[in-house]
Amino acid sequence: MSNTQDAMHLLFPTHRQQVLAALLLQPGHSLHLRELARLTGSHAGTLGRELGKLAQAGLLLRSDQGNQARYSANVQHPLFPELSAMFRKTHGVVPALRTALEPLAGQIALAFVYGSLASGTATQHSDVDVLLVGSVDFVAVVQALYPLHEQLGREVNPVVWAPQELADKARAGDAFVRDVLRKPKLWIKGDDHELEQLAGHRPPAGAAA
Repeated sequence: MSNTQDAMHLLFPTHRQQVLAALLLQPGHSLHLRELARLTGSHAGTLGRELGKLAQAGLLLRSDQGNQARYSANVQHPLFPELSAMFRKTHGVVPALRTALEPLAGQIALAFVYGSLASGTATQHSDVDVLLVGSVDFVAVVQALYPLHEQLGREVNPVVWAPQELADKARAGDAFVRDVLRKPKLWIKGDDHELEQLAGHRPPAGAAA
């Protein structure tokens, strides 16, 4: 288990993690108690008490439709951006992508999610945009990621570059590379520093830290 996952288990009991993941990762989407119980494998009575606590804290919104209570993430809560970012890393697409790409890990130097999922602006229908740098074959990547389309309920769109290709694009001032370098990323393998090194990216002299 990773240090991030250890921290999540320390901070949040299992049922609370499952509920928050189900709702924070689908902002604007509401689920009723029985749906949440099925998704989390929880007892409806126990889960109802947990949902009540989260709604009382303002993290979830409750709406009553007939005799059914529906719950959704409160995107206006001050902690929503930080919490949703945490759950995207631990319960969202990143762990699934990391597992799917594990057989190819030796051929991948860097891998990350970019675009709306990384920036927290994704909708229910947004694709998963993944960029990989290494010697890995594009067809092998597509085959490895294909099962995730159904598992995640989203299209997964990989871009694969060799390290030299990334460096050449960065040196040429490629707009897409510049955009990727400055915008949020969810890291599957590697980090921002390694990406900057591979891209030959250096901040201009005198630039603010």
